[in-house]
Amino acid sequence: MSETVMPSKLDHHERLAALPLWDGTIAVEPIAGGLTNRNLLVTARHGRFVARIAGDNAAHDIDRAAEQAATRAAAASGLGPDVVWAEPGLMILRHIEGRTLGGADLRDRTRLRQVLALLDRIRRALPEHYRGPTRDRSPLAILEGYLQRLSAEPNRWQQAAGRYRPLLDSLAARLADVPAGFAHNDVHGDNIIDDGQRLWLVDWEYAGRGQPLVDLASLFNNAGLDGGMPHDCLTDWLGRPPTGEETQGFMAMRLAAAMRDLFWGYAQDGLVAGQPGKLDGYIAINENRVRAAAAGL
Repeated sequence: MSETVMPSKLDHHERLAALPLWDGTIAVEPIAGGLTNRNLLVTARHGRFVARIAGDNAAHDIDRAAEQAATRAAAASGLGPDVVWAEPGLMILRHIEGRTLGGADLRDRTRLRQVLALLDRIRRALPEHYRGPTRDRSPLAILEGYLQRLSAEPNRWQQAAGRYRPLLDSLAARLADVPAGFAHNDVHGDNIIDDGQRLWLVDWEYAGRGQPLVDLASLFNNAGLDGGMPHDCLTDWLGRPPTGEETQGFMAMRLAAAMRDLFWGYAQDGLVAGQPGKLDGYIAINENRVRAAAAGL
């Protein structure tokens, strides 16, 4: 499978400059990152903006119409920046001046509670504002989709992914009673921006109807949080101390989140055109996380 060929930088500038948003000329420069999209910083007379350019992505089952709907809902819920323009393959948001969070930030109890408040707002406030495709974006559905795609097409991770089938099947019963809702599905420090006064959550391309607890599990996995933090954060999440079953459910969700990140790496490396082997380090990290989470169960 190959990615859609994106237009040149010049074509991007021409496309953006032609939009009826600007009072005068604009400057366009690339923003680092964006493995599944291209991000550009647009500087205009009346402010700075981020242009996200990308089409649907079959390897990761990304639906850009759903991403745009989730991004608008996040803005309406006070979670993310305003969307000032959206059309197929292009979304423009107000730029947030600030810095992303690192591991040390997330291990700070005060800052961690602020992040938990963001995640709580996803499940409590965002669903009423979402007006987009209704699809199953629960961890099990995402994992099943990855496994089917990795099994159907020749790739270097076909056998490795297949070996996780028994573990995936065992998760079904463990996650059956976890409450459903809306989830971001990609919570890590690079998607959380501190503007000096508040936090913002960005990049909603994997969001949808699922199980909100996965966002808490992703945060813990990506920030390397352990010790007494799981119990304390689950208490905040639930509004009371967790039962033994709820603690086990959270541990199962951490495994599901680790498997999702691992399968993302398999799919990105094996099904998307690029440089084979470039993600081997990322894949090794997540294989270790999966093993540790499985052992914890």
